[in-house]
Amino acid sequence: MTAPSSTDPQIDTVSVTIAAPPERVWDMVADVTRMGEWSPECYACRWVGRRREPVVGARFLGFNRRGWLRWVTTNVVEVADRGREFTFRTRETGVRWSYRFEPEGDGTRVTEVRDLTRARHLLIRLVGPFVGGADRHAEELRAGMRQTLDRLKHAAEAERGAAGDGAVGG
Repeated sequence: MTAPSSTDPQIDTVSVTIAAPPERVWDMVADVTRMGEWSPECYACRWVGRRREPVVGARFLGFNRRGWLRWVTTNVVEVADRGREFTFRTRETGVRWSYRFEPEGDGTRVTEVRDLTRARHLLIRLVGPFVGGADRHAEELRAGMRQTLDRLKHAAEAERGAAGDGAVGG
């Protein structure tokens, strides 16, 4: 696991190497109905509209929680390049979430990116008090990115091992 690597204060990145092929890890992330398995804040997602698969323009709802607070977000897929990148934008806040997949040895380097460069900062600040403060919530989101990738790594490597295709530590 690496620390955030961006020098832009509006972009957070966290990376991990997973002992599984890029296409398999991409399939896990792009199946947004599984997001609740990885994320500590987003406990479920559901496709909505005509496109119910990871393709550009597809929409899904994200069901989130923090303590007693619960909220739903509407998200739109912007990039769906199997084995390389899965990106969506949260319509309410304008935050762009990306997962990038790069072959690394016998596995995949996965980088999660939280990009606020086109975010609705006023809305984020207005909602901030409900989530314990915008800055505190941002810190929790950064920690959550690390936790998300750790959980993804554990699941991908367990699935690879269960499939009998020779998983190695990453």
